[in-house]
Amino acid sequence: METAVLSKRIWVYLIDLAIYLAIGFLSSLPFLLVLHFHVLLYILFACVIFMILSFFVDLIILNASHGFTIGSAIMGVKYVGYDGKTITGKQAFIRSGSETILVFAFIDLIYFLKNRTERGVIDRLSDTFAIDLRR
Repeated sequence: METAVLSKRIWVYLIDLAIYLAIGFLSSLPFLLVLHFHVLLYILFACVIFMILSFFVDLIILNASHGFTIGSAIMGVKYVGYDGKTITGKQAFIRSGSETILVFAFIDLIYFLKNRTERGVIDRLSDTFAIDLRR
């Protein structure tokens, strides 16, 4: 098992972010069109839906697929516990909660870029790491 390289992990974050943002903004579109929300209120509502979706969908997918998110499945990256086994429900909860809060995701990215390590802040919080399945 090799840990996933930084570029793959960044792509995983970007793919997940794009999917959840698109779903959040598209699912909020009826509120803009039908209820005539102000554009700023629409953006706020879409961001809230994005956060809820990313938390629950990531949590459900991480538990059901034993360590994959949508982006990590596309890129061939799996999240495992520190012992190399499948992540637990607690670890999936901590990972998805930390990734939902964008500040943690940005801190994680800055930490990756600065330290060039295989484990970021979110990995350390959840006691997990990412392995590359395609190597």
